[in-house]
Amino acid sequence: MSTERPLFQLRKELNGKGTSTDTEISVDHCSLSNESNTSEYMNSALEDSECGTNTPGTYNNSRILTENEKFVVKKLSPELSMLTSDEDAELFEGLLDTHCSKALINDTNYLYIWDYQSSQKEVDFHKIPLHEEYAVLNTPPKCLFTWPAAMDDSTQMFLDGAAGSAGGVCIIHRKNSQFIYFEDIASVNNLHSQLAKSKANAIDMKLKADETVTNAVNCEPAGIVVATSLGRLLFITLRDSTGKLKVQLKQQLLKSQRGFFFHGFNRSKEIVSLKVGAIVGRGERLLHVVTKGGDFETWQLSLSISCYKRVEVNLFEQILDSLQGLYPFAHGSLQILDSHPLLPDMSSVHLVLSSIANEKETYYILSTVIVDEKTSSFTIFSTYRLNTYVAPLNNNKPSLFIPDSLGESTKAVTTVFVLFPNAIVLTQVSSNLDSSFPLRRKWEDIICLRENIRIIGSGYSADSLFIMTNRMGVLEVTIKENTSPEDDGLNFVKSHIDQAIYFSDVGANPIEFNLPKDIFLESQEIEHDLSLSAEEIFFSKGRYIPPMLSTLTQHLSLRTGLYKHLIEFVIRNFNFRISHYAKLDILEKFEILNCCLKFSTFLYSSAELSDIWNKTVASFSLDLSTDALMISHIDKFPQLFTQLLLYITKTGSALKSVEFKSQMLTLIVSCLFYATLEDGEKTIRYQYFKLDPLELNKKLPWFISVDILTAINDLFFDYKFSVTPISGEMTEQLLSLIKVLYYSFNQTNLWFSEEAKRENLPSYQNFKTLFNENHLSWNLALCELSVQESCLQITEFYRDFEALTVILETLDRDESQELYQQYFTRFGYEFASTVFEYHIKQNKLKNLFNRFPEQHAFLVRFFENSEQYGDVAWIQQILDDDYNKAFHTLCCITGENTIDQSLQTRQLHLSIAKLTSLVADVATVQKGTVDTIQAELDIVDSQKDLTLRFDEGKIKLSSRYQSTEISKVFETVTNLLKEEKPLSIYNITEVYSMLDDAESFYNALKLLAFSGESFDFGEKTLLIAQIWRRCILLQEDWSEVSDITKTALYQVLYKYFDEGLYFSNCPLPSYELIVSKGCLGEEYLYKTHENLTNDLNSIKGILAQDLQAIENLGRDFQTRLQSIIGSANTATGNKCTVNYERNVVEL
Repeated sequence: MSTERPLFQLRKELNGKGTSTDTEISVDHCSLSNESNTSEYMNSALEDSECGTNTPGTYNNSRILTENEKFVVKKLSPELSMLTSDEDAELFEGLLDTHCSKALINDTNYLYIWDYQSSQKEVDFHKIPLHEEYAVLNTPPKCLFTWPAAMDDSTQMFLDGAAGSAGGVCIIHRKNSQFIYFEDIASVNNLHSQLAKSKANAIDMKLKADETVTNAVNCEPAGIVVATSLGRLLFITLRDSTGKLKVQLKQQLLKSQRGFFFHGFNRSKEIVSLKVGAIVGRGERLLHVVTKGGDFETWQLSLSISCYKRVEVNLFEQILDSLQGLYPFAHGSLQILDSHPLLPDMSSVHLVLSSIANEKETYYILSTVIVDEKTSSFTIFSTYRLNTYVAPLNNNKPSLFIPDSLGESTKAVTTVFVLFPNAIVLTQVSSNLDSSFPLRRKWEDIICLRENIRIIGSGYSADSLFIMTNRMGVLEVTIKENTSPEDDGLNFVKSHIDQAIYFSDVGANPIEFNLPKDIFLESQEIEHDLSLSAEEIFFSKGRYIPPMLSTLTQHLSLRTGLYKHLIEFVIRNFNFRISHYAKLDILEKFEILNCCLKFSTFLYSSAELSDIWNKTVASFSLDLSTDALMISHIDKFPQLFTQLLLYITKTGSALKSVEFKSQMLTLIVSCLFYATLEDGEKTIRYQYFKLDPLELNKKLPWFISVDILTAINDLFFDYKFSVTPISGEMTEQLLSLIKVLYYSFNQTNLWFSEEAKRENLPSYQNFKTLFNENHLSWNLALCELSVQESCLQITEFYRDFEALTVILETLDRDESQELYQQYFTRFGYEFASTVFEYHIKQNKLKNLFNRFPEQHAFLVRFFENSEQYGDVAWIQQILDDDYNKAFHTLCCITGENTIDQSLQTRQLHLSIAKLTSLVADVATVQKGTVDTIQAELDIVDSQKDLTLRFDEGKIKLSSRYQSTEISKVFETVTNLLKEEKPLSIYNITEVYSMLDDAESFYNALKLLAFSGESFDFGEKTLLIAQIWRRCILLQEDWSEVSDITKTALYQVLYKYFDEGLYFSNCPLPSYELIVSKGCLGEEYLYKTHENLTNDLNSIKGILAQDLQAIENLGRDFQTRLQSIIGSANTATGNKCTVNYERNVVEL
C-alpha cells in the first residue's frame, strides 16, 4: 500500500481505558431549559414524558422537538456543534445505519462514529483519522457502514454469539480511486495504530483523471456499488462466495458515458438514484438505478456469478406525457431526481420523484410506476404533485425515502418522505394498485428546518427517517402507528400552528415552524384553523395545557405565553393572508387573557376586592369558582369585569378608603391600559398586525361599553377630587385612565361611523353625551396637576381641538402663543375654527379679533361657514370695511326667526343694520329692507314701552279677562318682559289689546299701522279687528254711556285722526270688521299666543265670548260707531273726509 493512502490510525484519546485528554469527545444529553415560564413548563412536561420510563443505569437521550397526530420529531444525542460549524458544514458528510444502530460523520480529516441509540447519558465518539498527518484531502470521502461477517444473508440478522458483530466501514475517496474497507470498527478502536494498518483492506477503483465518485450504496450481501461522475457504475465485493474476506472490483455494471469522438459527458446519463432492492438469494441482491434522462434499470448483483440487468426502460417520455396536459411548461423543464421501491419485497412498483418549473415556481411530482419485467415495459399508475414545497432546485437534489418498503408486510397506505435541503415533505400514497381504488393520496405535511441548519446525512428504518444536521445531531421523524390510515381529519394549517405554539420554546429547536412562503393555502382554511387553535388556548382545551398549575396566575401566564406564540406565528405566516376580522378576533382573545392575568395578581391582594368580585360572580348565578371561570369559561370575564367596575364606582361605601381607591386605580390601569391598550392594541394590532385604525371588527371591542367608560370616568373624578395630595405615580395613572377613555371613544366614533345605520343607534348618543359632558373636565383636572404637556399630546393625537384650546388657555400667554401658531400650521382651518368658536363661547371677543392676525383668512372663512355666529361676524366684517357683508349678516340675524336674542342685543343689531344700509352699496340694499328694519325697531320700541309701563305700574289687565286663561298669559308676558326676551308683533299686539287703558290700544294700532309690508294684510286686518273689538268691550255697558269722550274708543279714534293713522291704511272700526270670526282660526291663535300659552282652546273660548258680546250689541251699534268716529274727526279739525257708507277715510 502506498504511503500516500490514508489509513486508520489508533489514537490514545480514543482508548476508553486511557487517560482523558483535551481532545476526548463526549456529549451530554440536551438540556431543554428556557427562561420563560411557558418554555420552562413545556420543556419540563416533554422531558417528563420522555424520561418517565428510564431505568437505573440507562438514560433516554431523545427529546421531542415537535409532534402532531401523524408524526413525531425527536432529537437524539449527541449534538454535533462541537464537530461542525456553519462555515465548514458543506465539508461534512454523514450516514446512519439502522442495522448496527450507529452513525458516522466525516470531513476531510476525521471520521467520527457513535451509537445514536445509546442509553448512556454521555455518548462517546470513535474518532478515526482519514489520512496521515502530512497528507491532505480536498473533498470528504464517501463512508459506508458494512455488515458484520456473522450476519445471515437472508434475514439480515446477527447470528447469536457471533464475533465481530459491530460491523465494518468503507471509506471511498472520491478523487484518488482509493476504496478502503475495514472489517471491524471495534478493532480499529482497540488495536495499536500499526496493527490497524494491517487490518485495512484497500483497492484501486481505477478512476479516470477527471472522474470522481458521486454516490455509493451498500448492497450487501452482494457488495458495494459506486457511481461516478462519468456515469460509470462499479460493483465491489467485500467477500467471496464462501464468506471469506476478499475486496475486489468485481464488475463494471455501466461503462463511461463519455463520447468516443467527443469527450463531453452525456448529462442525461448522470446517475441520480441508487436504491437497494430485495435479497433474491445467498449473496445476491437487486439494485435499482435511475439516470437523469429517465433510464431505469434493475440489476441483480451476485457474489458468485456475473451481475446482469433484469429490466431496462426509459421513464422520461411517459412521465412528460402525463404532465404536459396540465403543465405545458413541463416540456423543457422536466428533471428526474430520484426513485424508490414502493412496497416491501417487490421490485416492480416504484415511486419516481421529478420536477418541472416555470418562471415562478418549481413543482415536484411523484409518479407511481409499475414495471413489467417480462415485457420490459411500464405503466404510470398515478401522478401526484407536492403542494407544500415549491422552492427551486439547487445543487443538493431532494431524495426519496419510503420506510414502509423495509417492512415485512404491505400497508394499505404507504408513507413517503421527500428530503429536501432544508425540509422534509411527508405524504401518503395508496399501496393498493387497483385503478378503481379511490385513494391516491391521504395526507401531506412538511417539516422545515431553520436557515442555519444543514442536512449532512440521513438513514431510515422500517418506521422512521433519520437526518443528521450540522448543529443538532441526529433527528428522528417517526410516523405514529396509532394513527388510522383512513383518518383524514388532521388540518394542515392547525397542525403547524399548534406545533409552533407548543414546541417553539423547546430547547435550541432546529425545526422552522413557519410555513414555506410560497405554499398556497385558502384564507378560509387559515382563519378556521387559527380560530380553533386560539380557542383551545383561550378555553384551556389544548392537549399540552395542564388542567391547573400551582396558582391561577401561573396557569394564565402559561396560556398567555402560548397565545403569544400563536400571534407570532400569524405575524410571520399569515399577516397579509387573512382578513382584519380574523386578526381582531385573535387580538380580542389575547387581550382578555392578558387582562385576566393582570387581574389575577390583584384579586387576592385585597380582601375588599375579593369580596366584591365574589358578589359579582354570584349575581350572575354562575356556579363556578374563580379558577374554573378563568380556565374554562373565560369568555364571561368581560361582562363580570364590567359589573365589577360598576359596583365599585356606583357603591359609595366601596370607595371610602383612599388605599382601596388607589388599588382600584392601579387595577384598571394595569388591566385596561397596559394589558389591553399597550400590549394588545398598540403592540399587536398596529405594530405587529399592521392594521389600519379604520379596519374595525363587526362589533365594538370587548373593553368598550357605556358602562365601562362611565365607571372609568367616575373613578377618575372621584380619585382626583377626594385624594390629597396626589403623588406623581398616581398622576401618571390618572393620565393612563384618560388615555384609555380617549382611545375608547375614538374607537367608538370610528365604529359607529363605519355604517350609516349605526349612527342612529341610541347607544351612540349615550357615548357622545358621556364624552361631550366630560372631556374638557378631564383635561382641566389634569392641568391642575401640572401635566399640561401630556394633556396636549393626548388631545393633539386624538384631534380633540376643543380640549386642546382649553389646555392652551391655561398656559402663560407667551408660551401658548407659540403653541397656537404651531397648531395652526399643523392642523389648519379645522383647529382654527375650534379656537374661534371657543373664544366666541367664552365671550373673549377681543382675543378673537386681535390675538391671531395671521389667521385672518381662517377667521373670515369661519364666519362664512358659521351662520350661527352672525351676531359676532358682523363686527369682523365692519372691521374689514366690508359693509355689504355686514349689512347682509345683520339682516340675517335680525330676521323673524331670530327673536330669541335679548331685547337690547336685537335693538343694537337692528340699529347697526339700519346704519350700515346707509354706507352699503345700493344694489345690496333691497327695496323695502330698510322699512322692514324700521318696523322691527318699532316692535322693539313697543316692547320697551310695555316694559317701562309695567315697571311703573301704569297698566293692568282688563277686568274682563281676570281669572281667565288670558290672565295666565298676562303673567307669562310679565316674566318675559322682565327677562327682556324679544316678543313678536303678534304677541305684543295681543298683550296691548288685553290691557285696560286707551293708550295701549292706540299703541297697538300705531305699531300695526307702521309695520309696513312686514306681514300679510289679512293677518294685519285680523289683529286690528281684535284691537277695535277689545277696545269696544272695555266699556262694559254702552247703554249707560252719557259722555262718549270718556270712552276708550273715542280716545283712540281721536288720536287716530289727530296723528293721521289713516294714512297707513289702518281701517276704521265697523260692525262687520269686529264680528269677523277669523280670530278663531288655529293659525291666528297660534301666532298671537306662541311662547305665551299652550292652552289655545281656552283662548279660543274667550275670543268666542268676545264675539258673542259684540253680536249682542246688535247691528244698530254700527250707527253709534259712526257717531263716535264723526265726533273724533270733528274734534281734531276734520283733517280728513270719512265716507260713512263705506266706513273708510277718503284721501
